Amino acid sequence: MQQPRTPPSVVRRPARARRLIILAIAACVAAIALMLATTPSNTGDPEGLAQYEPVYPRAVMGLEAPLGFTDCAAPRVRSGRDHAGDDQHAVTPKIDRFVIHHTGALDDQLDYFSSCNDRSSAPTFYVRTDGSVYELIRPGAKPASTGPDWNWRSLAVETLDSTGAPDYDVTNAQIEELAQMIAWLATFDGGSLDGVPVPFTIDREHVVSHREALPGTECPGDFLQGRLDQIVERARQIYDEDR
Repeated sequence: MQQPRTPPSVVRRPARARRLIILAIAACVAAIALMLATTPSNTGDPEGLAQYEPVYPRAVMGLEAPLGFTDCAAPRVRSGRDHAGDDQHAVTPKIDRFVIHHTGALDDQLDYFSSCNDRSSAPTFYVRTDGSVYELIRPGAKPASTGPDWNWRSLAVETLDSTGAPDYDVTNAQIEELAQMIAWLATFDGGSLDGVPVPFTIDREHVVSHREALPGTECPGDFLQGRLDQIVERARQIYDEDR
C-alpha cells in the first residue's frame, strides 16, 4: 500500500527556517567583524590621528600625536629641535640621547599619548607589554617627554608597565625591543636620522633613564632602572651582529 506523502509545506518550512537562521548568523558575524575592524581602539589609533609610514622599521604604525607639533590644539607644524630650555634659546639640532621612561600605569596609554593630555606628555615611541611599538612623534621632531633641556636632543620611549608599585616591572619583550631601538639608532651615528644629525654611541652616557636626566622622579621604576646595563649590552650585541 502506498504510504501517505508528507505535505510539501511540512518539508520545506524547517529547511527554509534553517537557511534563514544561518543567513542571520552570517549577517551578525559580518557586522561584528566590520565593527571591530573600524573601531579606532582596535586599529591601534584610538584618537583617529593621521597616520604615516613609521621611520622606525619595527614600529606597528606612525601616528601624528598632536604634542609633536608646536601647537597641540592646532597640530600643523612639527616641533623642531632648534630650541631648548625654558627660555627656548637656539641650539643646533641633534639626537645624542635615548631616554627610557615608564608609564606608571597598567592600563593602555596609547589613547592618552595621542591627545593633548594633562601632562603634555608624548614620547617618540610607546612600547606595549607584548613588545609592539607605536611611533607617536617622528624622530626628526622634538618629543614632549623628558623636559625642555632634554627633548631637543633625544628620542624618548615610554614602556607600559606589566606590574604596579613598587617595582613597576616590564616584560622581556619590552626589554628586547628597547635594545633593538638603541641598536637601530646607533646605525645613524655620524649621519642623520629623519633629517637630524646623530652623534650617538651605545653606552650608558648616551642611553639614560628619566630619573638620570631629571633627578627627583622615580621614572622608569626600579625594575627597569636596574636593567639599563643589560639593555645596553644587548643593544651592542644586536648592533655587532648586524654589521
